[in-house]
Amino acid sequence: MVSQENTEIVREFIEAAHSGDMDAIEAFVAVSDPNIEHTRLPAASGPETYGGHDGVRRWFTDMADLWREWRNEIEELVEVGPETVAARVRFIAVGRESGVPVEAQLGLVCVLSEGKILRSRTYASGEEALEAVGLSE
Repeated sequence: MVSQENTEIVREFIEAAHSGDMDAIEAFVAVSDPNIEHTRLPAASGPETYGGHDGVRRWFTDMADLWREWRNEIEELVEVGPETVAARVRFIAVGRESGVPVEAQLGLVCVLSEGKILRSRTYASGEEALEAVGLSE
């Protein structure tokens, strides 16, 4: 698969990851491999990996438990290899319980297989994501 196509698939994946209705969840699932492993940003208890389409649906439920609303704004997509794309993402959210607005730059690395996201991992920064794939600034 042409890497530009992979970049667009990752763009769709990131843009679909927002608070909203079932359409957002199904758009996220549509670009995910049935065997996807999606690892969220490590919390106090460490990272959690969500497996398969049911797992990424559970990720949306977990996010909705934490955030009243959330969205991602893509700052940069970097083609790392024929099947790997790294991203810098601005995460913008409002806490479910606190109502406190949150904004942070995160990183994401996605590995694709046959036009679908097979593995994705969120990092605490874009720099950390680039370092994870052997790139540094």
